[in-house]
Amino acid sequence: MEQKNLILAFALSMAVLLGWSAIFPQQEQPIQQQASVPEKSLDNVTDMGSEEPTMADITGSSSSPTLAPGDPTLSTIVGEQFTISNDLLSLTMDGRGWFTDAKLTQYHESLDANAAQVSILTMNSDSRSVYVNSGVMGRKVAEAFTVIKKTNNSMTVRSVLDNGLVWQRDIILADGSYVVDIEDHIIGGAGQKIYRQVVERHPDKSLNTFYEHMGPTALFSSKLQEPDYDDLDEKPVRMTATGGWTAIMDRYFIAALISNADQDYPYYFKGDGRSYQAGLIDDGKVEGSDAVFHNRMYLGPKSMAVLTDAGEGLERAIDFGWFAFISKPMHTFLMWLYSFVGNFGWCIVLLVLSIKILFYWPTQKSYESMASMRKLQPEMARMKEQFGDDRQRMSQEMMALYKKHKVNPMGGCLPIIIQIPVFFALYKVLLMSIEMRQAPFIGWIHDMSVQDPYFVLPVIMGISMYIQQKLNPQPADPMQAKVMQFLPPVFTILFLFFPAGLVLYWVVNNTLSIAQQKLVMKRMKVD
Repeated sequence: MEQKNLILAFALSMAVLLGWSAIFPQQEQPIQQQASVPEKSLDNVTDMGSEEPTMADITGSSSSPTLAPGDPTLSTIVGEQFTISNDLLSLTMDGRGWFTDAKLTQYHESLDANAAQVSILTMNSDSRSVYVNSGVMGRKVAEAFTVIKKTNNSMTVRSVLDNGLVWQRDIILADGSYVVDIEDHIIGGAGQKIYRQVVERHPDKSLNTFYEHMGPTALFSSKLQEPDYDDLDEKPVRMTATGGWTAIMDRYFIAALISNADQDYPYYFKGDGRSYQAGLIDDGKVEGSDAVFHNRMYLGPKSMAVLTDAGEGLERAIDFGWFAFISKPMHTFLMWLYSFVGNFGWCIVLLVLSIKILFYWPTQKSYESMASMRKLQPEMARMKEQFGDDRQRMSQEMMALYKKHKVNPMGGCLPIIIQIPVFFALYKVLLMSIEMRQAPFIGWIHDMSVQDPYFVLPVIMGISMYIQQKLNPQPADPMQAKVMQFLPPVFTILFLFFPAGLVLYWVVNNTLSIAQQKLVMKRMKVD
């Protein structure tokens, strides 16, 4: 394989990265479903049968569970709203026991000075909304929840079911935590069951792609489940597992229901084209004559450190993709650098320097091989004139020439081979890491996770790629040489809309590569 083929392959990889989801929007691997997958292939995840709550179970009526506030079917039962908060999260519950609003005080929608706080839970009538609702299976809430006791970050509320049983809920939001502790008591209701679910209405399905999953997600029996919206439109998914979690998430934030590690749960995913549910049914425990249900919710950022502290494998929600074995250490290293530098842009620069030092020896050998190839350019031009269109003879003579001068024509491929996995790994780190969100660099770059607003870095990257191309041995085939000339502008266009942090990586990498290659050529006296 020659260097030009690797560069073309890399360009094709970039095109696939950008265009696959648009060309093949239905190709995402569906979640394992009982109807099409044998039970034994699900390991500890099994069919939950008919346990999934019906519409009547979920709402206490035949109405949809995803009606928006203001609909006449819900207006008489919404009741009063109650809010608790800590230093990180403000959480609101209404009279149905639904969590309808949650704001993250440390995160804002944009960099504007007056930007609103990020609402991880919200209920909107005509745009994307996410909320958490729950209920007692087969029962209706006859009286809306009212507050019995309340502090800034905790409260006890109570309602009455249609069979006269009292439903009491204790909610605690500890300081410095995105985890909400909830304990439900059905007084005198031993044997009752509760369902809980995260609901997403009007999602932007186009954001769920083959390289970045959004929407319903779960971790069952250490296996990450990522059902596709369109698959759920056709058929719900039902399964059981011990412990785990189920959630709705987007790129940077997640609303997750965390189960008890020692308890079995029936789980379900379902959708109808406009709303999607990720839920579970809780059998709870019996204490005397009461049914008791303890659960936790995580409502917060997809931060590796924070999710890991929350437990139950929540950090698995951050999917670093095929090159996770590179992405995870890279993310850890960047965070370590950030603890000293305090700027992710300079952290990326230091990351490139570290990679260059780590791979200095093989890269040096590669550039020496390329310099030797460049030395042979006049001889190769002479052979081309001598043998004309006799490609077989030309190839034989070239191999003999390489052998005579101890030149490896594949030696120049190594820098590209090294950079491709690192490039894609860093792409996932910049794409998925909330630490990069709204992280500034210098001057005009105020957010490393989005494109350069003035396209300065992509243009510099294109120029650096052009300079590198001029330093490399030129292809003997004129047609291949012309194709190679188009690569710098093609890559420049591709990089226009890439995260600024990723383009910065490539600019710094190209600059250092040019410097190293120039030094090698000077030492070997190659023009």
